[in-house]
Amino acid sequence: MLKKILVTTLLTSVLGVNALAYDAEKAKYFDAFYSKFTPKVLANPTIEASADDVMKMIHEGEKFTILDARTPAEMEIIGIKLPNTLEIPMNEVFKDENLKRLPTDEKLILLCHSGSRVTMMAAGLLMLGFNNIVILKGGIKAFAVAVGSGTVPIK
Repeated sequence: MLKKILVTTLLTSVLGVNALAYDAEKAKYFDAFYSKFTPKVLANPTIEASADDVMKMIHEGEKFTILDARTPAEMEIIGIKLPNTLEIPMNEVFKDENLKRLPTDEKLILLCHSGSRVTMMAAGLLMLGFNNIVILKGGIKAFAVAVGSGTVPIK
Protein backbone atom coordinates (compact mmCIF):
# COMPACT_ATOMS: atom_id res chain seq x y z
CA MET A 1 0.00 0.00 0.00
CA LEU A 2 2.82 2.38 0.89
CA LYS A 3 4.49 1.58 -2.43
CA LYS A 4 1.29 2.57 -4.33
CA ILE A 5 1.08 5.84 -2.42
CA LEU A 6 4.72 6.66 -3.13
CA VAL A 7 4.40 5.83 -6.83
CA THR A 8 1.16 7.79 -7.10
CA THR A 9 2.70 10.78 -5.31
CA LEU A 10 5.81 10.66 -7.46
CA LEU A 11 3.83 10.42 -10.71
CA THR A 12 1.48 13.20 -9.64
CA SER A 13 4.44 15.43 -8.78
CA VAL A 14 6.26 14.76 -12.06
CA LEU A 15 3.17 15.06 -14.25
CA GLY A 16 1.86 18.05 -12.32
CA VAL A 17 5.10 19.99 -12.76
CA ASN A 18 5.21 19.19 -16.48
CA ALA A 19 1.60 20.22 -16.94
CA LEU A 20 2.27 23.62 -15.37
CA ALA A 21 5.64 24.18 -17.03
CA TYR A 22 6.12 26.21 -20.18
CA ASP A 23 9.10 27.47 -22.10
CA ALA A 24 9.84 30.83 -20.47
CA GLU A 25 12.22 31.93 -23.26
CA LYS A 26 9.59 31.29 -25.94
CA ALA A 27 7.05 33.13 -23.82
CA LYS A 28 9.36 36.18 -23.72
CA TYR A 29 9.81 36.00 -27.47
CA PHE A 30 6.06 35.83 -28.10
CA ASP A 31 5.44 38.63 -25.63
CA ALA A 32 7.93 40.85 -27.45
CA PHE A 33 6.46 39.83 -30.81
CA TYR A 34 2.76 40.25 -30.03
CA SER A 35 3.06 43.29 -27.75
CA LYS A 36 3.76 45.38 -30.84
CA PHE A 37 0.29 44.60 -32.21
CA THR A 38 -1.44 47.42 -30.43
CA PRO A 39 -5.06 48.36 -31.17
CA LYS A 40 -3.73 51.24 -33.30
CA VAL A 41 -1.66 48.87 -35.46
CA LEU A 42 -4.50 46.37 -35.79
CA ALA A 43 -6.96 49.10 -36.76
CA ASN A 44 -4.85 50.10 -39.77
CA PRO A 45 -7.34 50.03 -42.68
CA THR A 46 -4.62 49.85 -45.32
CA ILE A 47 -3.40 46.41 -44.33
CA GLU A 48 -6.19 44.58 -46.19
CA ALA A 49 -7.55 44.91 -49.70
CA SER A 50 -10.37 43.12 -51.43
CA ALA A 51 -9.86 41.41 -54.77
CA ASP A 52 -11.95 44.18 -56.33
CA ASP A 53 -9.56 46.76 -54.81
CA VAL A 54 -6.60 44.95 -56.40
CA MET A 55 -8.41 44.75 -59.75
CA LYS A 56 -8.99 48.51 -59.55
CA MET A 57 -5.28 49.04 -58.80
CA ILE A 58 -4.41 46.96 -61.88
CA HIS A 59 -6.81 48.89 -64.14
CA GLU A 60 -5.53 52.24 -62.82
CA GLY A 61 -1.91 51.23 -63.40
CA GLU A 62 -0.91 51.54 -59.75
CA LYS A 63 2.57 50.20 -59.04
CA PHE A 64 2.70 47.22 -56.66
CA THR A 65 4.20 43.77 -56.28
CA ILE A 66 2.23 40.60 -55.58
CA LEU A 67 3.88 38.07 -53.30
CA ASP A 68 2.27 34.71 -54.05
CA ALA A 69 3.04 32.62 -50.95
CA ARG A 70 1.26 29.45 -52.07
CA THR A 71 3.03 26.16 -52.64
CA PRO A 72 4.45 25.37 -56.09
CA ALA A 73 1.69 22.77 -56.56
CA GLU A 74 -0.98 25.39 -55.85
CA MET A 75 0.68 27.82 -58.25
CA GLU A 76 0.58 25.20 -61.02
CA ILE A 77 -3.21 24.94 -60.71
CA ILE A 78 -3.89 28.67 -60.80
CA GLY A 79 -1.00 31.05 -61.34
CA ILE A 80 -0.69 34.82 -61.34
CA LYS A 81 0.86 36.08 -64.55
CA LEU A 82 1.01 39.77 -63.70
CA PRO A 83 4.22 41.77 -63.93
CA ASN A 84 5.96 42.17 -60.57
CA THR A 85 4.67 38.89 -59.14
CA LEU A 86 7.04 37.06 -56.83
CA GLU A 87 6.34 33.37 -56.28
CA ILE A 88 7.88 32.53 -52.90
CA PRO A 89 6.18 29.84 -50.80
CA MET A 90 5.46 30.92 -47.23
CA ASN A 91 8.02 28.52 -45.78
CA GLU A 92 10.76 30.29 -47.77
CA VAL A 93 9.76 33.96 -47.44
CA PHE A 94 11.83 34.67 -44.33
CA LYS A 95 15.09 33.40 -45.81
CA ASP A 96 17.56 36.26 -46.17
CA GLU A 97 17.83 35.96 -49.96
CA ASN A 98 14.05 36.16 -50.35
CA LEU A 99 13.55 39.04 -47.92
CA LYS A 100 16.04 41.01 -50.03
CA ARG A 101 13.78 40.49 -53.07
CA LEU A 102 10.78 42.17 -51.41
CA PRO A 103 10.17 45.79 -52.37
CA THR A 104 9.97 48.48 -49.73
CA ASP A 105 9.08 51.38 -52.02
CA GLU A 106 5.67 50.16 -53.22
CA LYS A 107 2.73 48.13 -51.96
CA LEU A 108 3.46 44.46 -51.40
CA ILE A 109 0.24 42.50 -51.84
CA LEU A 110 0.34 39.17 -50.04
CA LEU A 111 -1.59 36.33 -51.65
CA CYS A 112 -2.28 32.72 -50.67
CA HIS A 113 -5.20 30.34 -51.21
CA SER A 114 -7.69 31.97 -48.83
CA GLY A 115 -5.79 34.70 -46.99
CA SER A 116 -5.09 32.89 -43.73
CA ARG A 117 -1.43 32.00 -44.39
CA VAL A 118 -0.49 35.49 -45.47
CA THR A 119 -2.21 36.99 -42.44
CA MET A 120 0.30 35.11 -40.27
CA MET A 121 3.12 36.00 -42.65
CA ALA A 122 2.16 39.68 -42.61
CA ALA A 123 2.68 39.80 -38.85
CA GLY A 124 6.27 38.70 -39.27
CA LEU A 125 6.94 41.06 -42.16
CA LEU A 126 5.48 43.99 -40.24
CA MET A 127 7.72 43.14 -37.29
CA LEU A 128 10.72 43.20 -39.63
CA GLY A 129 9.84 46.73 -40.74
CA PHE A 130 7.91 46.15 -43.96
CA ASN A 131 5.32 48.92 -43.71
CA ASN A 132 3.98 48.41 -47.23
CA ILE A 133 2.11 45.14 -46.60
CA VAL A 134 -1.39 44.59 -48.00
CA ILE A 135 -3.23 41.30 -47.43
CA LEU A 136 -5.48 40.18 -50.28
CA LYS A 137 -8.65 39.22 -48.41
CA GLY A 138 -9.98 35.89 -49.61
CA GLY A 139 -6.77 34.97 -51.43
CA ILE A 140 -6.64 33.47 -54.90
CA LYS A 141 -10.25 32.30 -54.56
CA ALA A 142 -11.50 35.88 -54.21
CA PHE A 143 -9.12 37.07 -56.92
CA ALA A 144 -10.45 34.46 -59.35
CA VAL A 145 -14.01 35.61 -58.69
CA ALA A 146 -13.01 39.24 -59.19
CA VAL A 147 -11.36 38.43 -62.52
CA GLY A 148 -14.49 36.57 -63.58
CA SER A 149 -15.63 33.06 -62.86
CA GLY A 150 -16.12 32.49 -66.59
CA THR A 151 -12.45 33.21 -67.20
CA VAL A 152 -10.66 31.54 -64.29
CA PRO A 153 -11.52 28.25 -62.58
CA ILE A 154 -12.32 28.92 -58.92
CA LYS A 155 -12.68 25.39 -57.59
